Amino acid sequence: MDNISWQDIRKVILDFLQQRLANNSNYKSETAKLEKAKELGDQVAVNEAQQKLAELAKRFDFETWMEDAATRRISWITIGTHLSKGIHSSSSGDNVNIATQSKLSHQTVISSATPSLLELDSSGNAASLDIFSLFNQYVGENKILQLIIENHPAVLPALSDDKQKASLYLTNFKKAIFNDFDNPKASELNKQLYWPNDEEPYLSKQDNNYRLLIPLHPSSLCNYLYEKVQTRFSEENKYARELRKKKDVEHQPYFSFHDLAVVKLGGSNPQGVSQLTSSQGGRNFLLPSMPPIFQKSQFPSISKQQETIFNNALQYFCRFGFKLLFDMVEAPKNIVEERDDRKDAFAVILSLLLKFARYIQTTQPAGWSRDYSLNFDEKLWLDPQRVQLENEEDFKKQYEQGDWQQSLEKLFATWVQNALKEKFKNFKQQFADPEFSEWRREFNAAVKASQRKREGIF
Repeated sequence: MDNISWQDIRKVILDFLQQRLANNSNYKSETAKLEKAKELGDQVAVNEAQQKLAELAKRFDFETWMEDAATRRISWITIGTHLSKGIHSSSSGDNVNIATQSKLSHQTVISSATPSLLELDSSGNAASLDIFSLFNQYVGENKILQLIIENHPAVLPALSDDKQKASLYLTNFKKAIFNDFDNPKASELNKQLYWPNDEEPYLSKQDNNYRLLIPLHPSSLCNYLYEKVQTRFSEENKYARELRKKKDVEHQPYFSFHDLAVVKLGGSNPQGVSQLTSSQGGRNFLLPSMPPIFQKSQFPSISKQQETIFNNALQYFCRFGFKLLFDMVEAPKNIVEERDDRKDAFAVILSLLLKFARYIQTTQPAGWSRDYSLNFDEKLWLDPQRVQLENEEDFKKQYEQGDWQQSLEKLFATWVQNALKEKFKNFKQQFADPEFSEWRREFNAAVKASQRKREGIF
């Protein structure tokens, strides 16, 4: 930006005016008449066409156009990021430009201030929107608009050879860009919110103890979203979408937007709302704002505060196995059937327990147990990848010793024992050391079976 000269800016302005003249419908019509008059040899018609072309060319003369644009027509438009006409196309309220205001240093919510750069918009009399088009012309990699906002020293001399005029032009341009309103105004067509200044304004003795908030249409943010959504029609995105139908090729990511709604502004004349709205054909996309649908995990969660996984939540997860176990206790005694029922019950309980353990081991990142209050033996079991991390030599040493597996047997047996005592309070004395040892053996057998299958759980 530092290497931009006033001559660079002046040349862009001159080229812009020349292009405007060439595209002027009256200029094209008079040019066609001139050529036809020359073919016919009609000198009167030639002179008349040349005079009209000269008058049109004078309107696009640099000094003439700049004076008219910067002293008269610039007051017919306002430039901003939030537009009054976006709320109602007949609104005559002022626009606001937050892009020229300082941003919050600690932003906690997503807003129009979140994107680092927003396209500025303009609304007002259509006869003056060519000024905004000039502002959007590039000088190198920067728009004239950005050069004005950043007070580039080359802008002032580029606006006029007369220093006083150039200073006046720049002041008027900045007034439109920075919303330097002498008397800011809203419109009766704008929505208004009366926001109280304290918790009990009706008890306050102050008059007018409220703030009047006037929401404006976030035109620049809507354009930012519009351009993002339009990327779905880009050649790159189309190509990536086509690749997904092919086999044996490297697939590429692509954009896809679902459940979009469209709000059209401006009716048949979106330019009456703003330039950006016109470029969008009046269409504004709305993303779905429905609450997210969460799929609850079938496995119990582990909180950072709990000290063991062997709790009521895990018992509920293994409830079908415990039901078999409880039914076995309540059923008439038969040694053979009792042994088979017990085996079936523990097969279900242990199958679900090991499934849960494998889920934790494979879905949680290595070292997750560092921040949890689980007893150390359970951490060794459920966080095996932690041994690969730095500064975990003690954890690795105790993991490789394998003593934690015997500790898990006791934890499992205690868990089953407590569940039985809670269920059968009248004869809980029947669940003593022999039964405790039996529960331990069941767990030990499950461990060995899992190891033989090389399931990686132990």
